[in-house]
Amino acid sequence: MILETLPAVRQLSSRDKRRLAEELLNSADAEDAEAFDEAAVLKLLDRRLADHEASPEALAAWEEVKSRVFAGREK
Repeated sequence: MILETLPAVRQLSSRDKRRLAEELLNSADAEDAEAFDEAAVLKLLDRRLADHEASPEALAAWEEVKSRVFAGREK
């Protein structure tokens, strides 16, 4: 059991143990959210790579993209 390896936790009051448990759960939730975001990014990259491989001629040069993005913005 984890409590056996963390004697300081055993010494905490019930209130502090609950607070610790809440902080641990929040930390785990945050890590899960980061993993989810990473999985979503990898899925997006895989989809974009597949799109590119299906039609490589659709690729635009950076200068062309930059020109379209900034068209009309320069004063």
